[in-house]
Amino acid sequence: MQLIYLFAIAFLNSIDNIGIGVAYSVAGIRVKLFSNIILATLAFGVSFISALSGKLLTNFISAEACSIISMILLTLMGVNLIFSAIYKKESIGVHNVKELKYMDAFYIGIALALDDIGGSVSSALLGYSPFMISLPFFIISLAIFSFGNYTLKYTSKFKLGNTPTIVAGVMMILLGISQMFG
Repeated sequence: MQLIYLFAIAFLNSIDNIGIGVAYSVAGIRVKLFSNIILATLAFGVSFISALSGKLLTNFISAEACSIISMILLTLMGVNLIFSAIYKKESIGVHNVKELKYMDAFYIGIALALDDIGGSVSSALLGYSPFMISLPFFIISLAIFSFGNYTLKYTSKFKLGNTPTIVAGVMMILLGISQMFG
């Protein structure tokens, strides 16, 4: 059950990554394996450092306070996902680029990994291992950009818009609230 929770948090935090992966596919941008590894490694690294910070906090505050902070973080992240989806502009102006450059992968990786901080700290506050928290972020990030072109085949048929991000936000809020009962 713990592994399912960690993958759920990593997946929900990676909704932006999925959007970027699909956007690159639409724009005809291929994410090379090394660029994909850069993206996934950054997701792992930021998540690991965040989880270590959360683990450190558990030495200073009670288990009940950790659960409350975790609930608040997850709920705020969910609300943020919902509001960002509602107020987000629809287009990414990247055209005429056929492969993602390594430096671009680094900058995009940092930007996307920063979204992982709240989930990582929150999971560490609940007592999960920093490595086990970070591993799902690595795996999911790697998978998202590996299968970006395949995702396009299915999502282009449906006009989903920001609905997946809103659903992820609601699920994040529900996961946060569930911390008080788990």
